[in-house]
Amino acid sequence: MSTKNLILLLDKDRYDITVLCMRGDGNMKTIFSDVKQIKTTNILSSLTLPSWRHRKRIIDKILVALVRVLCRNEYIRDYIFKKESRIIDNNYDTIVACQEGICTHFVSNSIIKNKVAWVRCDYSKYISGGVDQYEKKIYSKFNKIVCVSNLTSIRFMEVFPEYSNKIFAINNPQSEEYIISQSEKEEVDPKFIKKGITLVSIGRIDSIKRFTYIPKIASFLVSNDVDFKWYIIGDGAIVEKEMIYRNIKKEKVCDNVILLGMKTNPYYYIKNADLLVSLSISEACPRIINEAKILHTPVVCTNFDTAYEYIDNYTNGIIAPIDSIHTSILEIIQNKKLYKTISDNISDFKFDNEDIMHEIDKILIM
Repeated sequence: MSTKNLILLLDKDRYDITVLCMRGDGNMKTIFSDVKQIKTTNILSSLTLPSWRHRKRIIDKILVALVRVLCRNEYIRDYIFKKESRIIDNNYDTIVACQEGICTHFVSNSIIKNKVAWVRCDYSKYISGGVDQYEKKIYSKFNKIVCVSNLTSIRFMEVFPEYSNKIFAINNPQSEEYIISQSEKEEVDPKFIKKGITLVSIGRIDSIKRFTYIPKIASFLVSNDVDFKWYIIGDGAIVEKEMIYRNIKKEKVCDNVILLGMKTNPYYYIKNADLLVSLSISEACPRIINEAKILHTPVVCTNFDTAYEYIDNYTNGIIAPIDSIHTSILEIIQNKKLYKTISDNISDFKFDNEDIMHEIDKILIM
């Protein structure tokens, strides 16, 4: 959704925008349905699908497996990306890789001159094994590298100090108008029931988000007589989802913790929640926290490094270590005065895009 928000805020009189959704599935097509799109290829979508299980036909499953095995070799990967990048002609002034990883590798092979890479992670953790020479070669092809927070830019610079002159720290822009308007569109999901306290956690199903911890925290809330539903919104790793379901069964919270899957409009659920909970190990720029603040939904999150750039603890949200976050969630639920204080403090929150968009304009125009 970060890319969607950026596109919404770009001046359409100045920019002619085209999107290539490398994965190319239904959700992405829907999100960018109001923008010109380049159709992806079978090879690119094979590399970006969360799992080969997302393909129904046996021949398609074999293609996914084959492409992924071949692309473990960097020379074959470069050759494939160079060939596949021909689906984008050279009539564009700027090409943007909106995510680190495969997307950035692909864009680095484009013939378009002005290449911009967005980095949405703590790169020191992303390549925890040390400096990757292949990654270094990829980023050498980019004119500008945008990191989505001050901390993210510092960490990227520590990994690649030689690129310090082309690294920029720019927060994700947020379209308040779009977020608010989407939140007012009623979503129909029979599994989403407003009963007691409503908690929501949103993001891709990945170990870094620690959704597998939710059932145990939910069990603690049940033991303290809290009447609640906790909804998980997102899709991702099959193994991670299976672990969440196992933990739900183990902790006996089937009636309390519900996976809703991927939603193209998560804003309705944020607006209709009493609390947004983020258990992430790390976040480059926790967009979901700003979205909750825009929709005036209180936030409890773990103490990842960038949390303190977005939350003033116990003033407009709560930050707590993972091993004590269960008591913080219980506290804000039971302490009505604390909940009202935080709610009041975010009731007039406004997200200012002006400086952000000014910096992005300078990045996108050569």
